[in-house]
Amino acid sequence: MAEKSSFFNAELVGEEWDRVYSAEDYANYFSSFIGNGVFPNPSSNLLVTSNNDMTITLNEGKAWINGYMYHNDEKLNLTIDTADGVLKRIDSVVIRLDLANREIKAHIKKGVPASSPIASELVRSGAMYEICVAQIEVNKGAISITGTNISDTRLNNELCGIVTQTVKEIDTTTLYNKLQSYINQ
Repeated sequence: MAEKSSFFNAELVGEEWDRVYSAEDYANYFSSFIGNGVFPNPSSNLLVTSNNDMTITLNEGKAWINGYMYHNDEKLNLTIDTADGVLKRIDSVVIRLDLANREIKAHIKKGVPASSPIASELVRSGAMYEICVAQIEVNKGAISITGTNISDTRLNNELCGIVTQTVKEIDTTTLYNKLQSYINQ
């Protein structure tokens, strides 16, 4: 289809509706002007905190991923897997859009134990897209996670980012090139 317009009320033509829209249609529409990330107000939206054991708490809040909304309306406790006895690792607290299962949920993405660990790469292809709200340093032999083990990544645009405005930037290249050609003439 070369041209598409939306959204209009459907009319019953015979026994079928002449227009049918899917969630994907709405997501494509919203993703054209709302960027991915965590909503900034209040500043505690989806903040990860320590419970001084092997659990962490994800605060209430909202996020936006590829036109789909995530809303956590109560504190959510998540469990960190048992620490390795010899090596440390970095786990990631991700908000995962999973189109195959038609959901967005918070997950702990377990890192690989290493002497110099790095966090696992985020999945951002096909039917899955992850944003990382925090990274957890799980020290060797740890029996608890403290606040110093948690790195807040919500402000990191590469990992998460903040939904700050509906239009982040405007591509003025075509307009600039046209004006430049007028000037050159």
